[in-house]
Amino acid sequence: MRLLELPEPPRVVGIDLHRARGLAGPVAGGVRFRRLDLTDPRSDAALAEILVDEQVDALVHLAFRSHPTPDVDYDHELETIGSLHVMHACASAKVERLVFGSTTMLYGPRPNNPNFLDEESPLNGHPDAHCVKNRVEAEGLLAEWTRRHPDVDVTVIRPCWVVGPTARDPFTRYFERTIVPVPLGYDPLVQLIHEDDALNVYLRAVLEPHPGVFNAVGRGVLPLSTLLALAGKRSLPLPARLLNGLMQPAVRTGDPPDAFFDYLRYLWVADGARGWRAFGEPVYSTKEAWMSFISSRHMRRYA
Repeated sequence: MRLLELPEPPRVVGIDLHRARGLAGPVAGGVRFRRLDLTDPRSDAALAEILVDEQVDALVHLAFRSHPTPDVDYDHELETIGSLHVMHACASAKVERLVFGSTTMLYGPRPNNPNFLDEESPLNGHPDAHCVKNRVEAEGLLAEWTRRHPDVDVTVIRPCWVVGPTARDPFTRYFERTIVPVPLGYDPLVQLIHEDDALNVYLRAVLEPHPGVFNAVGRGVLPLSTLLALAGKRSLPLPARLLNGLMQPAVRTGDPPDAFFDYLRYLWVADGARGWRAFGEPVYSTKEAWMSFISSRHMRRYA
């Protein structure tokens, strides 16, 4: 925990449904754990009580799926309604700062997207990606809540795909393959951020007032084909029907395959200038973040 490595570390409280790995006791590694289920209709009151009891000044809301599940209704209850519970609790407990974790995936992949999408670009999402739609809805609720609560510093962080030695999600697992199926006839520009740079953004957002919405991205973009060539991987271009048929049995997300593959067809690159001005330059470019990810996966073979 980077917060605990500071010269004068603050008190850190982890709030979740399940105890995180490494938090074996009530206070482990300097982090106090409190259990909460955001899908409980009374969770806003329960969370407000925790925030008051723990004297919380800043709350980082990251209770979102790392990958969608077939339980579409539960995912919506957690991500959208759960976010509303968090907002209500922050208002009740008079929390000074709310940092809201989002993603540039909310801009949506579209063939007519501009080269760089800034923070004012519409959140078109994807019609078949239910967790993306949940987060678009949650951001809309947050924008309205922020207007009604000007006394709270609200920071929305929209990272692009995060890679690095410890990053693990559907994107990284997909590109760990030796042979990578890709949509035939497409070679979109891809944008990445290294996990260390993403963590640095969140750290500064917690410690400093940065009200507003910020894209968090590495500098530079690379074509998908270049990323695969740098990794020494073979691509397997397939038409949509074969690609979807190949992936459907292995993917249990509640979404059709195009909810993922459209992000490998069309442009959704974000403008990082506002985030770089607020939080500093990223250490890793898109290419360097990718090479860090690929190198770490190669080293695991020898561990």
